[in-house]
Amino acid sequence: MNHQKGTTLVVVLVILVLITFLGTIAIRSSLVGLKVSTNSQVRALLLENSNSALFNIEDPKQITRQLARDGMFSYFSAADNSDDELIFCYKAKETKFFTLNNASVISLDGSTTKLGVSGFCKVGQFATGRSAVQSQIYVKKNKDTSTPLSALPVGTSAGQSNVPQAMYNISVTVISILPSFAGASDSDIEGCFKKTSIKKDTNTQTVTECFEGLGIPSNTQYADYIVGGSPKLKS
Repeated sequence: MNHQKGTTLVVVLVILVLITFLGTIAIRSSLVGLKVSTNSQVRALLLENSNSALFNIEDPKQITRQLARDGMFSYFSAADNSDDELIFCYKAKETKFFTLNNASVISLDGSTTKLGVSGFCKVGQFATGRSAVQSQIYVKKNKDTSTPLSALPVGTSAGQSNVPQAMYNISVTVISILPSFAGASDSDIEGCFKKTSIKKDTNTQTVTECFEGLGIPSNTQYADYIVGGSPKLKS
């Protein structure tokens, strides 16, 4: 009788161990599934905000506005500005997409003294009302002139009147981050936003590399544009 009771106890203990083991596996599987789902949502959210910034760049109304004397494209018409990165924090809820007063510049030598630091994103400046994602826009002038007349519209000639003629070959970089998903300090985050988007040499730490080093989820989008007005030839 005692032998049977001992056997029963062993069987019960084995069953309990198996139940515990299976429960642990189930919990781990659920956590992995949740993590994968969350990562997918983070990537989608960051991509959505980066694309939103680019859509504003592509807006015909914005192009007309930014070709004005104080616009982001016209900034590069001055020879002293041709090597600069023009930077501003994207805040969709603000009425003005871009103003020079709220922009910063990283010069070719890496300095940020040209327009001050008001354009770099600061902690708490979010792209949308959801107060989750921060996005910063980098604009620079491309200097690839290897193809003659490549900036002119296809099927036109340089001597035609009333032909839209491209004025600027522009490259735009947008980086979006989700700062709440990492334990980085405010100063670390703001320090990364002051980094260049251009990998100039092996010693250059780009803004994307900086945020990756902090473990902050980020999305970087690049786009090249040829933008210009429709000048008329003088009679």
